This record gives sequence, C-alpha cells and structure tokens, in this order.
Amino acid sequence: MKLHQMRHLITVAGCGSVRAAARALGVTQSAITQSLRELEEGQRLALFERRSSGIALTHAGQALLRHAQLITAQIAQAEDEMAQLRDTGAAARLSVGVTPWVGQSLLPHVLRAFRAELPQVRLELFEGLSAVAHPRLREGSMDLLIGRMPQTASGSDLHGTALLRYEATVVARAGHPLANVRSLADLADCDWLLNYTPSEEEALVQRIFLRHGLPVPAGRIHLVHSASLLLHLVSHSDMLSFCPWPLIECGVPQGRIVPLALRESFEPHTVGVVRRGHGRMPWAAERFVHHLMEQVRACRHSPDPVLQRVFRSIDVLA
Repeated sequence: MKLHQMRHLITVAGCGSVRAAARALGVTQSAITQSLRELEEGQRLALFERRSSGIALTHAGQALLRHAQLITAQIAQAEDEMAQLRDTGAAARLSVGVTPWVGQSLLPHVLRAFRAELPQVRLELFEGLSAVAHPRLREGSMDLLIGRMPQTASGSDLHGTALLRYEATVVARAGHPLANVRSLADLADCDWLLNYTPSEEEALVQRIFLRHGLPVPAGRIHLVHSASLLLHLVSHSDMLSFCPWPLIECGVPQGRIVPLALRESFEPHTVGVVRRGHGRMPWAAERFVHHLMEQVRACRHSPDPVLQRVFRSIDVLA
C-alpha cells in the first residue's frame, strides 16, 4: 500500500465519485482511477462498487478506509510534531471541536493560556456538535473534541474522558402559545429542532419521548448542525428544541428563549475530551486539554456572572 493510494481512497469515499475526488485533490481522474485499480490488485479484493450515481465502498473497502484514515491522521500528527522539534518557525496545526456552551463560556480563557504557551500552533476551531464532530474525528480531519461523549460501546474507535455533566430541557420562544404547558404530552403536535448523530438518535428520542411513555413525533423532528441557527430558528418560530442548561445560561439572548417548566425530568448528558483511539494525543492537543482543565478549575470561582450561572448548571467530574 502507498500513502497516495490511502489519500485517494479517503477522498473518493468522502466525495462519492472519482470526478469529484479528482477536483478536490487537483489531480486527473485517470490518476485516481489507476491508483485505486492498483490498490485493488495489490489486495486481491474488490474495494469499490461502480454505480450509475458514483462509487461506493464494499465491506472490504470500508474496512480499509478505517485504517487509511488512521494512517493519514497519524502521519499528519508526526509531521506536526517534527515541525515543532525542528523549531524552524513552521506552524503546527491543531483542529478542535468545541461544544457551543463551552465555546461561549470557557473557550476564550483556554485560548488565551494556550496561545501564550504555544503561539506557533495554528488553531482550527469547529462548532463541536456531535453530528458533525464525530465523523470528522473518525476521518482524521479533527484532532480533538470537547463535546458530548459518544453513545457507542466502549470498543468504539472514539475514546472519551468525562469532564462535565449537565442537564438539558425543552425550550421555546418567549410568548410561545404553549410556553405554559406542564407536560410533554401537550407538545405532541409541535415541530422539533435537534442535533444528533445517527448512532445517537435512538438514545436521544428515548431520553426525550419514549421513557415518558410518549411516541416519537413522526415527521416533526428536524436535524440542525449549528447551535446559533438552532437558537435563531427557535426564537423566531413555534418550533421547540432540547437545549443544555449551560447554553441557556450563556448563549441565549435574555428573554428570547425560555425553558418550559415540565413535570418530566431528563437524564443528564456528559461532556468530555473525545478523540480517536486510545493512544497518546498529539502534543498540541495534550497542552490544549491541560489548559482546559486549568481553566475549569479557575473559572469555577470567577466573579463573572455568566460563568457563575454556567457553573451552577453543571457538575465538574474531573
């Protein structure tokens, strides 16, 4: 196997066609086709299924893709670390996803300390909603997630260390016609805006609806991949959402969105440090986590009223 074959495999899998992959990589279609043919011949396995709509991976192709993603991510990590050791001014890169309420409360303090120690590291920051962040972690385009712990079994390719626990509640815009109801059953005809990965969907609907003896509102749950968009839509429509209490405390314009005082209670969520595999993190990621933990301890006693409200709504686990 050759590294360029691994990269071509990853890009074709992500783009869904050789043409789109060639455009993304800036190479010819024939170069990618030859690379993939050689890869199949070398493994003596069919890795792809050619369809009218594009190209899809076989079971063997999916298995090899997981290894290719880890290999290319490990090489990128090695290059970053070597650049740091050479100390030639080359900028290392660290890609981090941060769940919105952590981003709006703790992240500015973490960045200030991290940048003071490692000014040569170029940061790439993502809104760490799990539906977007978990796939990026798996494919190697994100190094670290400070976000919701994966719902999959312990043998998963994603490994999380619990850090903070919080509760969530149903929210609506101020003045919503159902803002004063006291039971989920009264919300059966509402539309919902939620964020989840495919593997989390069952657990989420169980947490919100099924454990309270209510059916899942078929056709009324809509997936949103941006916290700011979700909050904007909720505040300007009659749609509902299931929102972390700390986000309500720090990220919602005062008076625009209100929590509903429902009789039902909901199981808490856990935010943690999530990464691929169980090995050592990149050196820059280790320092980022160090400063995060330092700021969790420091900000618990901050006089800032927003931070005080946030820490009243969470439990620190580490």
